[in-house]
Amino acid sequence: MSAESRADTPGIDHAEARHSGRVHGPTADPAPSDQDETPSTEQSRSALGARMNAVVDGLLRGEVPQGFDELRSRETARILALKRVDAMAYVRPEIALLPRWRPRAVDFVLATPNDHCAHWDWQMFVEWVRDHSDANDTEWLSMIEVFTGRRRRAVVRFGNRRHYVRRVRRGVRSTPALPV
Repeated sequence: MSAESRADTPGIDHAEARHSGRVHGPTADPAPSDQDETPSTEQSRSALGARMNAVVDGLLRGEVPQGFDELRSRETARILALKRVDAMAYVRPEIALLPRWRPRAVDFVLATPNDHCAHWDWQMFVEWVRDHSDANDTEWLSMIEVFTGRRRRAVVRFGNRRHYVRRVRRGVRSTPALPV
């Protein structure tokens, strides 16, 4: 962009924008080098990092950090919980066969710390479902036992159809069960 066309741009004061740091490119001031950092800069940087960690940890637990808007913080916590639930569903897609799995997984995520990976979350979610199960969960739990290798076979209901789920060498096979 030439100097003439920049001067013709209505509503933009380029000199003011350059000094405020809003203009990038050759006219922007160069970034400070790492040699300019003092010990106080390092201390303030580590203190800021610790505060940011505390805020994110609070959001992951579903808490509202002090000094933050409650409505926006709750929405951010819900979004972070849904991201963690989606990671569990990506790792083990059979989680979607559990009735009301998403709200239950969000309850689980908000009740447990985020210290591990999605595989660990999935395993702990299965244990959590065992502890908080109802009558509809028994077939899903028996199917999960086939997936994890605890059981060799199970008959479960997907929708209105019963399926025979069995473990084979390289995975799990499901075939519709014959009516009895």
